[in-house]
Amino acid sequence: MTVPLYVQIRREIEAKIRAGGLPPGARLPTEMDLSARYGVSRATAQRVLNDLAEAGLAIRRRRHGTFVADVMRQINLLSFVTPVAAAKGVPGRHEVVSARIVRAADAILALPGASADTAVVELVRRKLDVREEPQSIERHVVLFAVAPDLLNENLEDLVTLPYLQGRGAPIDSIRLYLDPVTLDEHDATLLHSETGTPALMRRRELSADDGSTVEVVTTLVRPGTAEFFLELPVPAM
Repeated sequence: MTVPLYVQIRREIEAKIRAGGLPPGARLPTEMDLSARYGVSRATAQRVLNDLAEAGLAIRRRRHGTFVADVMRQINLLSFVTPVAAAKGVPGRHEVVSARIVRAADAILALPGASADTAVVELVRRKLDVREEPQSIERHVVLFAVAPDLLNENLEDLVTLPYLQGRGAPIDSIRLYLDPVTLDEHDATLLHSETGTPALMRRRELSADDGSTVEVVTTLVRPGTAEFFLELPVPAM
């Protein structure tokens, strides 16, 4: 899978932040600077800086520039549950914890409507930020029949929704849940947290036009690394 150019540029900036070459408060290149340096369009440069800002790694100030942030990551709940925003990904990298093909009955998540012997692809990844600190745990269970070659992909960069759409999976609807949970010992260890700590988990189900479930994925966010908010327009009186 070819990594998009804007992701390559974003990762280069992330690496400089991780190495300390761009400390909190440091000014990042402007859109014009990035366009000239990498030979990309203004829109591509803008996406790089916007993605860094959306991930809480940068602060964009109108007429002043973009700066490396030193604040807790801010996550808009509307973006957190919107598939288009989620598909963009955030700065950092995925670490594959496990990847296998199993019976639905043995999978880490239940796939609604699947019989016990149905083959599914199970993928568990841990998201690390640019400082190599854990941010979340992602668990995927995908119907094997719609993605038999999934484990042959670059699993560190794979975004499953566009991947499944690109393979022609019959996705008809997307349902999202936000579940309050407490960390068990295993997840607490992966997230460098304490067992029993309250956390927020997003659960997404992709369904086909016949009502069957194609994929279930959960994202468990490390406690204390993000503030969730809603920003709504003021209604007209």
